[in-house]
Amino acid sequence: MNQQFRLLEHPFYQQWTRGEISGEQLSCYARSYFDFIKMMPAFWEKAVNGLNAGKGQSVEVIKDERRHIELWREFMSRFEGNDHKGMEDVVNEFMSMSPSKLLGAVHAFEIQQPEVAKSKTEGLLNFYGFAEGETKYFDEHLNEAAHIQFGSRLAEEYADPEEFREGYEEGSKIVYNALDRFLN
Repeated sequence: MNQQFRLLEHPFYQQWTRGEISGEQLSCYARSYFDFIKMMPAFWEKAVNGLNAGKGQSVEVIKDERRHIELWREFMSRFEGNDHKGMEDVVNEFMSMSPSKLLGAVHAFEIQQPEVAKSKTEGLLNFYGFAEGETKYFDEHLNEAAHIQFGSRLAEEYADPEEFREGYEEGSKIVYNALDRFLN
């Protein structure tokens, strides 16, 4: 599928990879994005249950996503302050989607995770004072093959193709545009 709203092409991530965002921006991002990250298990559950796709691999994917919440908390703990811009609007937009559309939106996010995680890790290590072993959340996302394959299989076997495509495009755009709130 077309990836018109590719996250690594967003100005915020471009600045991150060049070491041009401030510690305050990074802190705000970490705290704000947590609103989205902590909902990933619920997104998967809604899609799987709504598509009547059964348990199977979904149990492992959802378990992984729950574990990722703790890894994000660990990342977030590196930053002082409580200022954040929230992402409730993004969460609400995702949760209002039908199961097929939501699967498409989640899939659009998941397939970008490996390259985004690699870029963020390099930025954290090169510019933001992180050391090896302190980027666990991002290290974990360097290989999202199981989640990507699971999403693809669900799409092929259970999802409405048109709704999945619409969700993919909408989800890509929603997450991409959400990064605007972190630009100065």
